Amino acid sequence: MGGQTFSWREEEDGFFSAVLNEKVYRIKSLDDAASDPFLYEYFDLGYDYEKARREIASKDEILCKAVESVGMIRLLHQDHFTATISFILSQNNNIKRITGLYNRLSERYGHEVEEGRYSFPTADELKAATEDELRTIGTGFRAPFIIDAVEKADILDTLDSLSFDEAMEKLQTIKGIGPKVASCILIFSYRRREGFPMDVWMKKVMKEYYPDKTPEYFHPYEALSQQYLFSWIRSIS
Repeated sequence: MGGQTFSWREEEDGFFSAVLNEKVYRIKSLDDAASDPFLYEYFDLGYDYEKARREIASKDEILCKAVESVGMIRLLHQDHFTATISFILSQNNNIKRITGLYNRLSERYGHEVEEGRYSFPTADELKAATEDELRTIGTGFRAPFIIDAVEKADILDTLDSLSFDEAMEKLQTIKGIGPKVASCILIFSYRRREGFPMDVWMKKVMKEYYPDKTPEYFHPYEALSQQYLFSWIRSIS
């Protein structure tokens, strides 16, 4: 789940825990999540990922290598605002630092759900934050982007009814959100499986292995194919 979410932590007893939906969830495996309606949707357990893996792997030799080497990938279904701020934080950053920023935002602006465990702040809770305060906890150049996302949070409730291209365009009216981040938000919060985020790694993949192809080549598994290719190219580089 690395890179998709920064909510989960591994406990000493082998459980994984996260503050989601106003409670602390503790699970050891996806089997534990299947009986909970919220986690069932969060982990997208109703989608046939085994079928998707088989069909992606049968597409071509490169995808076959990627699927076989990476293992199972799922596309999480996260809260709109949390996903948006998380992907803003992810810009020019690494998972360790992003997780630290995520936790500091939660502790300072969220609320305690259980002793020592805090919810990620809602847009209303983050309205209390100033740009200077956000910089003091390490958000750096992303601080004004967070402020703008809070001010425009109502946009996030309008995207489900829009086409993918319309939703991409609307998300990019928020400062600091470009095509890559917008695509990630739509995949991991709106289940828009046609998303195909492009960064330096994916540009390398497309240039070296798919020079005459567009993301539509991977339909109907654009987002999942991208995740496999992204993970694979990083592992062999």
